[in-house]
Amino acid sequence: MQKKKTKIKRHIKWKAFFLFLLICVLLFSLAFYIWNLHVKNILILGTTNIADYEIIEASGLKEYPKFTKYSSRTIAKNIENLDLVATAKVKKNIFGQVTIQIEEARVLFYNRNNSTYVLSNGVETIEGDYNGVPFLNNYVQSNVYERLVKELAHVKPESLALVSEIEYSQSMSGDIVLDDTRFLFRMNDGNHVYINLVNMDRLDLYALTYTTLGEEKGTLLLDSDNGNVVFQKFGEEGQITIPEEGNE
Repeated sequence: MQKKKTKIKRHIKWKAFFLFLLICVLLFSLAFYIWNLHVKNILILGTTNIADYEIIEASGLKEYPKFTKYSSRTIAKNIENLDLVATAKVKKNIFGQVTIQIEEARVLFYNRNNSTYVLSNGVETIEGDYNGVPFLNNYVQSNVYERLVKELAHVKPESLALVSEIEYSQSMSGDIVLDDTRFLFRMNDGNHVYINLVNMDRLDLYALTYTTLGEEKGTLLLDSDNGNVVFQKFGEEGQITIPEEGNE
């Protein structure tokens, strides 16, 4: 007796198959689109002293290359090679737009010793012409100089704008150096300020402190360890005035 052969019917899930096929087509189309996409638009944000064309040239995007030619990180690194750029962040979208967010390095002072502008990122540059920045008048030993740049980078821009000249002025007792991190700041309003690196943040209190002294001109000693702000009128250096704010 012969056994009947059972036919097995295979049911193809056409919906799932077509859905899979559609996804594959879409992914291929998207990959093809992105592979052949060129940079169409460059948006630069956060700049004041740097021209857009400088950033575009440094970025490698001047010729509007293929979108995939450079990664966002590579573009950012290229831009950060510019002296005046502290940080650069780059974002892309699938419409061909590249957005570049810049944080500029601040110009802290002009170093008369080597004729360079000194920036908050530690870079010295001869590029540009900046008004309203203080001048460093004399030589500062390298270890103190590096710390000066770091500390001034934390001072508010509006406070540093009050300074006309900076002079390295060690605190001495005869031939003994008491403080090798002290500086004399000549202010735009005619006053003098002695300050050291440890207390550099006190420069942000200058405008408020000076309002308590009226029209008197003299020297503020902001380099003391006890927190007091000592004021000496010009010509009366032996006399000491402590503004009210200095006792708080």
